[in-house]
Amino acid sequence: MKRMERIALIGVSHRRGGIAALEAWHRAWDDRALSDILALGFQEAVRLSTCNRCDLIVAMPEGMDIQEARRLLAPAEWTRCYTYEGEAAVEQLCRIAASLDSLNPGEDQIMSQVRDAYTAAEGEKTVGSETSFAFSTAFRVAKRIRREVELAPVKTSLFSLARPEMERDLPLHAQIAVIGTGKMGRIAARSLCERPHTTLYLINRSIERAQALAEELDGEAKITLLSLDDFWMHPPALDGLVCATSQADLINTSFLKRLPNLRVIVDLGMPRNVALGAAQTQGIKCLDVETLQEAGQRRRQKIEAALLRAEEILLDELEIAINEWIERQLGPSLQALRAHYIEKIGDTLPEHEARQMANRFAHLPMKGLRVLAREHGLHAARTFLSVIEAQAR
Repeated sequence: MKRMERIALIGVSHRRGGIAALEAWHRAWDDRALSDILALGFQEAVRLSTCNRCDLIVAMPEGMDIQEARRLLAPAEWTRCYTYEGEAAVEQLCRIAASLDSLNPGEDQIMSQVRDAYTAAEGEKTVGSETSFAFSTAFRVAKRIRREVELAPVKTSLFSLARPEMERDLPLHAQIAVIGTGKMGRIAARSLCERPHTTLYLINRSIERAQALAEELDGEAKITLLSLDDFWMHPPALDGLVCATSQADLINTSFLKRLPNLRVIVDLGMPRNVALGAAQTQGIKCLDVETLQEAGQRRRQKIEAALLRAEEILLDELEIAINEWIERQLGPSLQALRAHYIEKIGDTLPEHEARQMANRFAHLPMKGLRVLAREHGLHAARTFLSVIEAQAR
């Protein structure tokens, strides 16, 4: 039977690794099937890939250690990454799902992203008992934290962290464009359409997708639609620009020269949509996951008490979940031990009393067994149970 200590979480995020590492991991894994991970020897695999992180949650086979797992999974050009195994891996996944590890704690979309990642792995048939336990625990923890701790207002996102920084450089009457109608582009558009005295350009390769997004929006901004080709040919006089596509270096220096009024860019793309150094050479502020680190840290300091409460809930729920998991794994052995006790004392006591006594004897070592299983693995706990069973005979 699989053991929880074989589960591992390996990857990088915007907070720990930086954008260059994140881009390297996305290049390595975004276009690959999860079966490619199983082909490396792993027994289960889930990929959590967002604009803010790339994490691989895997079940290692017997004989593989975390160093070997990291060697197999880390891209050649960026081998530095964080690694967690066993309980620590489950704990970190809980932290991610509850948005405690986010650049902007409390962001709404991370829970659905984690759920989508698990659903995708289910579709590719790469999940099993260990990943199922890890993700069900993470969902349980995230739901309780969301219910009991006010980490952030509704609709908190990476863009809501960037928006105040962006506003410092925007005039009252501003023209702002959002390129891309994916998740991050939609979030940015919903936020900006509420801004008064604003012309909001929705730009996408497919004008139909831009039109569909426009129909969802309700706010004070005037909305104008442009295809990406039209935008390249006749760019409007923009004050602000939000990029949220998957195309690297979409915006370069030569194009920015055609936008003399542009003051600020928010780059939410993965990989980066703005060519490195292009904005700076034109004197334009560029906000991305690296430049927003300071803003994220300031927000963490403001909500420190809420984060501490969330961590307490996480650890409480994790303790409960792991103890339940251990008891389920040891269930057959405990059942066998209970049957032996009933057989021994069944002739001397009424049946219901014999069963009560057998249940009590069988569960007496449970606390110690939990510690043994967590410290040394289920095999050690089962060995201990087999010794007790032998003595009972």
